[in-house]
Amino acid sequence: MNTLKLDEIWKSVKGELEVVSNPSHFKAHIPGTFIKNIDENSKLIEISTSSEFQRNFIEDRMYGHLTEITRKIVGSEYRLMFSVTKKEPSQISQSDLGPLFQKETSEELSLKTLAKNAGLNEQFTFNRFIVGNNNRLAYAVSTAIADAPGKVYNPFFLYSGVGLGKTHLIQAIGHEILKRHPEKKVLYKTGEQFLNEVVEAVQRGKSSRSITPSALKGRYRNVDVLIIDDIHSIAGKSSTQEEFFHTFNVLHMAQKQIILTSDKAPNEIKLLEERLSSRFASGMIADIQVPDIETRIAILREKNKELGLNAPSDVLEFIATSVDTNIRELEAKLLQTVTKARSEGKDLNKDLANSIMNQIDQSRQSRITPNTIIKEVGKYYGVTMKEIKGQRRVKTLVLPRQVCMYLLRNTVEMGYQSIGEVLGGRDHSTILHGVDKLDNILKTNTKFLKEIEQIKNNVMAA
Repeated sequence: MNTLKLDEIWKSVKGELEVVSNPSHFKAHIPGTFIKNIDENSKLIEISTSSEFQRNFIEDRMYGHLTEITRKIVGSEYRLMFSVTKKEPSQISQSDLGPLFQKETSEELSLKTLAKNAGLNEQFTFNRFIVGNNNRLAYAVSTAIADAPGKVYNPFFLYSGVGLGKTHLIQAIGHEILKRHPEKKVLYKTGEQFLNEVVEAVQRGKSSRSITPSALKGRYRNVDVLIIDDIHSIAGKSSTQEEFFHTFNVLHMAQKQIILTSDKAPNEIKLLEERLSSRFASGMIADIQVPDIETRIAILREKNKELGLNAPSDVLEFIATSVDTNIRELEAKLLQTVTKARSEGKDLNKDLANSIMNQIDQSRQSRITPNTIIKEVGKYYGVTMKEIKGQRRVKTLVLPRQVCMYLLRNTVEMGYQSIGEVLGGRDHSTILHGVDKLDNILKTNTKFLKEIEQIKNNVMAA
């Protein structure tokens, strides 16, 4: 395989890896890497790094993502091997060094430092956000907050399904606030990070490295703008909800800006305390819907231009018509389709795009396991896999179990007996009743149908 094709494949791999990996890990350890060789006989892909440290880090922390992405893009199950290729100083290009070493003004460097300290991804800015009918209100609110943080729309609660741009938009608010008000302290965290830090604080006596309760309060309450992504992660965790309740009150009383996201509206988050739900709903609530066809085309055109993919317009329109789930899936299909066509030496057209996308969908479908479905259903309803498979007959578990039965039957086409075995040894008649009940509800309840579609999207994205 010639060098040009290797470069194109690696460019597509990096494009997808940037979406799914830790932003700081990607920026620190991926610049300077490249595919050195693809051995089609031994099914081996050799990825070159510039140092032992870089190689070890990527192998330890990013191997899983890289394996999955390369298999999707190359279209076969290749093994990955990492090597070190050290370059002479004269051979090192600007792109090898990554963004931290590019020539920038002192103001740009200062803003980048502020954004990095705030936990923001430098790619998630307003000028990279495509505005359409699906997100116009959310965008308008976001820009108003950036103009006057803490003065209007406080708190701001943004919700949407997976991969629709809510993380991009809330981080764009953070970037813009730092640009206009560099004296303000912005902090971005995920709900899971907040949860983990509370747990660490509770267990502070077990490790000298653990964060103390006072340090935790200082970190989250001495800010001007607090952005918590996926706040639903704290639902059902009493100590974490207690801590966030007091943090919210302190910041709100001081007119500090609070920005939160979730996969559903505040009153729909299972196991979230009412006192938190009411506070989340006390400000501005906006949602982001699935983008319409015009917005999807605009997104693909921007990605096509940004990455220099040169995909024809009719192919972009075909992909935009075929993928109506989320933006992440939309961009991934574009990258996979272009790379697959190039690796096979074919000119990309609508028919070839259709064929490639069908192959990708079939491959992905074959990788969905029953436990993947059960895990995503549990995450959506705030219960564990163990509880779903267990024998407790409580109201909070009835619906998640029936949703699992329905999805296992209709997504991976399992038999009733097999579903019963996966769900803790339940009998055939119980599974049949659960599936039939969900079928009947979905015929009349459009809101519940959207829930099921969202869970399916989560399963596909897992």
